[in-house]
Amino acid sequence: MAERMDNTIVYLLGHYGVGKLTVAKALCALTGARLLDNHLINNVVFSLIRADGRTPLPKVVWDHISAIRMIAFEVMEALAPPEFSYVLTNALDEDDPLDRAWYERAVLLAQRRGAVFVPVFVTCDEAENARRIPLPDRAANMKHTDAASAMERRRTRRPLQAAHPNRLDLDTTTASPEKSAAAIVAHIRALA
Repeated sequence: MAERMDNTIVYLLGHYGVGKLTVAKALCALTGARLLDNHLINNVVFSLIRADGRTPLPKVVWDHISAIRMIAFEVMEALAPPEFSYVLTNALDEDDPLDRAWYERAVLLAQRRGAVFVPVFVTCDEAENARRIPLPDRAANMKHTDAASAMERRRTRRPLQAAHPNRLDLDTTTASPEKSAAAIVAHIRALA
């Protein structure tokens, strides 16, 4: 652990398979931040219904996942020591009001904790994205693994966009997770 972040919330956002979790793990290893990956939340439900990363899920699944996410946010807000930092990940859509609400709830969480909020919008080129989607580690994490449907989603759904003074745009096409994590740390240092 070379860099320490105090009371910072980094929110990695982007399409499936762009490297959010991989970069998040590298960032946590570098800084000592705690990870709240969207699949840590999702997989509580996914593991109970045998989600396979290919079969469409019933819409009601997301109501249960939202309840779990709310509990996690409440714990970070009310119980976590104030110096703790977090790295959150998610694939949120611009045109989904619930996704926008979850982004705004993360902003509110940071405000209530008095934390620095850093939204990081992660991208990679389409060919690299398609290569990553069916990788075995994604299946092991109950993530979406069907490249064709993921590429269709990429072409038809816009990832959430948000103007924020601390925003960072990060392309992971050729950058290693460690290099990406270092870029996030450098960005946070520049904010101070």
